[in-house]
Amino acid sequence: MDVKVRNKVAEIQQALEQDEQRISLSDPVAKMMLVALAHQSCEIERKMDQTVERLSERFCDQVLLQSNLKAQPAVTVLSIGNGRECTPYFIDENDAFTYKPTKCNYRPIFKTRIVPGRLMACFMNNTLLQPDKQPVQATWPDNRYNKELWLAFDAAGEVNTLEDVMIALSHPLPDDSLTAEVGDVQIPLSLVMEDMPRTLNSNFMLAEFWKKSLVYYGLWLYRFGKCSNKRTLHRGEIPAWIMDSYAQEILEPFIGNRFLWIRIKTDRGISLPLDTAILLNCIPAVNYDIQDVKLNYSEPIQRLENDKTGTYFLDVVQNQEQAQDFFIRDFDVNQYDNERIREDVTNLYRHYVNDYFAFVDSNSLHDGATLRSLRQSMMQVYDSLDEFRSGNVRPYGGTYAIRNPRNNQQPMVLTYFTTNGERGNLLRRGGRLTSTNAAVGDVEALIDATGGRNKVRDIKTRKELARHIVNSNDRLFTKMDLLQYCKMEFMRAFGEEAISYCQISLSDSNIPVDGRIEKCIVVHFNVISESLKEEVNKSDFFDYLKINIELRKSFSCNVALLKSSLCI
Repeated sequence: MDVKVRNKVAEIQQALEQDEQRISLSDPVAKMMLVALAHQSCEIERKMDQTVERLSERFCDQVLLQSNLKAQPAVTVLSIGNGRECTPYFIDENDAFTYKPTKCNYRPIFKTRIVPGRLMACFMNNTLLQPDKQPVQATWPDNRYNKELWLAFDAAGEVNTLEDVMIALSHPLPDDSLTAEVGDVQIPLSLVMEDMPRTLNSNFMLAEFWKKSLVYYGLWLYRFGKCSNKRTLHRGEIPAWIMDSYAQEILEPFIGNRFLWIRIKTDRGISLPLDTAILLNCIPAVNYDIQDVKLNYSEPIQRLENDKTGTYFLDVVQNQEQAQDFFIRDFDVNQYDNERIREDVTNLYRHYVNDYFAFVDSNSLHDGATLRSLRQSMMQVYDSLDEFRSGNVRPYGGTYAIRNPRNNQQPMVLTYFTTNGERGNLLRRGGRLTSTNAAVGDVEALIDATGGRNKVRDIKTRKELARHIVNSNDRLFTKMDLLQYCKMEFMRAFGEEAISYCQISLSDSNIPVDGRIEKCIVVHFNVISESLKEEVNKSDFFDYLKINIELRKSFSCNVALLKSSLCI
């Protein structure tokens, strides 16, 4: 008789004795009925427990594992300077740019063509714009080309195409179909933020965050599309209409030189402020590394995170041939439950005992030797788990790659992405990076790296995150959702103990927007610890929080963040 059934029989007998009713186990019929009742009672309890377990498993898999519990990489935009190479070349995710002070690597989100050279001038709105010089108005304005953008680019070598070249502007171009012309060659121009980066494809909110962050920092990226040109792009003298619009002394640096004249136009026309900054050869980049790990018979499980170097698991490089040979388990979310494993082994054993005759007949086991061997193996596992003491074995922590038992004789190499989390945010605007690619020159960050977050491991923070996701599906509908989200993000950024030194509250206010007054929800962060206040001031927390609130809120009211006496 099973231990649980025996305990249930004793429990039933005790309950009957309290009611002054006795059942003698020496009576075979009474014993059979009592054991059957106890067995059915245990089965009902088991089914109920499994229902809870299935719900908890689904919660872990669908809510926590698919949420922002994982580390998030920082995003930035890099400017690629001229190096040793004169002809155009490509850079992609195989090229890593290292920020030495933090030892963090940043890789391009998109495959990008780099055209060595210099942007010499820009003509728009009858105004000449040059690097590090004041705008110069046209001497004799020509309104035929007033709503177009003309760029004079001094390429270091011959250029056959501008396909996959990126250009950055500090103000957006019109949303209409954009076209670039170089001589008689037409090239489509599109907004980079409309494309889905492959590296961030598994995290929709992260992909939306990097698009929003570019706009927040005042940067719009455009990419040249495909063109049918099969010959070298024309390098010409200064266009005649520009010669007729400006005095000769103004155009002296351009006369006699042959540039790539890139003409950008749209049906509605282009009108940009005079402080617009324009830069070619810019790339959006993400803080992540590509690593490999080997799984074989002797080492079927490998850790994918390193606490010493501060690297966190991000995602697996998809490989259809290996999809069924391994699985990823995050033990910070889903630990082994030995009691549950014992229950599973017991249920498996009962299944084969109840179906003994069918099992033996269907497998031609005339003597039942295999079934006895199975029973013995399962009971050994059962007994070993019963002897387990949690204090003797340290439970796993972090994310692991685990090889499936079948076909485990063949070794496999798993490629995956890692990130440095919050450490990636330490790259600031103007920071210099290095590259092992000899063709690349000076690499400089155009905007601060932002969005990097460490993996959530604190119990309280994980509970706050789970509560936020379950209550609002990672959206902001009410003031309570907003307050809950701000609290959760603050705990994630500075630790679960930091919330004890920060009071977060909401209030209603009004703010001026485009010459009118609109309602506003103000989120107050009152930090009472000086050391924590200094840590908050050095971080990108409020920029990150403001962008994410705009992404998640489902109401039209504006939201302002108030830190001490500073409104953000």
